[in-house]
Amino acid sequence: MQNRHLFNKVITGSTAVLLALTLAACGHHDAVTTSSSSSSVRSAKTTSNNGSKAYRSANKLIRNNNYEAAYDRLNSVDNRSTQENNLATDLQNYMNARTSYKSGDYATAAATLKEQKSTSPAMRDAYSDLQDKISKAQSSSASSSSSQAISKSSSSKSNSNSSSQTTSDQTNDDVVVEFANKMGFSGDKGYQIIQTDKSGNTYKFEVRRSNSDNTVANLVGIYQYNTQSGAVTKLS
Repeated sequence: MQNRHLFNKVITGSTAVLLALTLAACGHHDAVTTSSSSSSVRSAKTTSNNGSKAYRSANKLIRNNNYEAAYDRLNSVDNRSTQENNLATDLQNYMNARTSYKSGDYATAAATLKEQKSTSPAMRDAYSDLQDKISKAQSSSASSSSSQAISKSSSSKSNSNSSSQTTSDQTNDDVVVEFANKMGFSGDKGYQIIQTDKSGNTYKFEVRRSNSDNTVANLVGIYQYNTQSGAVTKLS
């Protein structure tokens, strides 16, 4: 009977120890879980704070026209938020458009400066300023091209008139030679042929001939010559 009582005491004591160890283990597990959760929260808050600082810093740099520095500042943050990603995209588009604008490629600059994604006021002002510059440059370029086209047109017309006049002069010379050959009024015989009038295909010539010492050019006659029919009429 005494042994049974002792055995019950041992069992009860063992159960108490096991229960204590189990509770201790549970408490440790809860403590570790709580610590891990707190660490994750702190890490998330740190990342968020870093992102917010980067966003604010980037906006200040944009205000100071330091666009590449602003872009680098945003890229230095891991796990960027949506607002940081949008601002980084806007900065990339802006810098590409500005490069095209500076090189004189206004069409590409206008196409590259796409609709702003972020809500950054600094970025909005930069976009607006560059868009105005591109629009003015395109208008100026179009006006210059128009002026050049007008100038080329005028020059072409002038050259055309000059060419027509040259062709007319050459035609008249050919007619004079044709008339001289027809009538035997060659230059080596002292004849001079002067065109005095022209109407359609009909030419009027004054023919003179110099004396032997070329001191006097006597009038031979005034002739009318039709190039189409080949008829020659002496008017005087």
